[in-house]
Amino acid sequence: MPTQNLFHLEQITQTNNERKRMSNNMNAVVNSKTAQSIVAKNYNPMISNLTTLEIKNKTVDNYYNQIRNNFYLGVKAHFIIARDLYDAKQNLDNEDYQRLVDKCNFSGSTQRKYLLIGGDFRLFGLFTKGKLPIARTNQLLLTTITDEQFKKVESKVDSDTSASEIRKLADMKKEQVEKIENMLLTFLKIEIDKSQVNVAKFKSILNKVKKDLSTIPEITIVDDSVVDVEKRISSYTQKLINKQKKEMKKKEVKQKKVA
Repeated sequence: MPTQNLFHLEQITQTNNERKRMSNNMNAVVNSKTAQSIVAKNYNPMISNLTTLEIKNKTVDNYYNQIRNNFYLGVKAHFIIARDLYDAKQNLDNEDYQRLVDKCNFSGSTQRKYLLIGGDFRLFGLFTKGKLPIARTNQLLLTTITDEQFKKVESKVDSDTSASEIRKLADMKKEQVEKIENMLLTFLKIEIDKSQVNVAKFKSILNKVKKDLSTIPEITIVDDSVVDVEKRISSYTQKLINKQKKEMKKKEVKQKKVA
């Protein structure tokens, strides 16, 4: 075989060997414990460890997965607080329990909510499956339904299930709905002029309001009607656009007739 061909064959062999080494190295990285800093984990409600490593592959999905996982850990932490507070209520005498509440700086409202959530063993089942609703109001809502209703909800509920969906799945009776509504009092209603905003501006305003109110622990934000408001704003905006288009066409027709 000519020397030139032998040299070319040797180059190909070296290139293939190099590719194999690179492939093996990449597999070793992905399978290693430090891979978390390079490849973000998919959102998994069962994750129980806080992810603190910096995201190397900076994509929307990777940021979302890590933020979402860590956010849901906070939800689970609050449930454990509720469980522990309920356990303390059962095992400490009144004086010691009050000392605990004072040390934790829990208000009466926060304490009552924690005791209702922590005392419902059915919610612990959702917690262990990663299906506990994120919103505390929705967790409270689940404490008001019967065991029979809970069975209807249990298989379909997840972390994002809204209060309206829970009521529908459970086929809640009017008196049950009134019970939770009477416990959580509504004292403020926010209105917005749909003619002054579009959907993007509405979302921006909503985020600002929620951010400010979230600093007050005794207040729970119920945003079940947000999607409906967005649809109504979008529909109103589209009507205005259609109206403008019709007026433009009328003007064009008039101009043609005059010409």
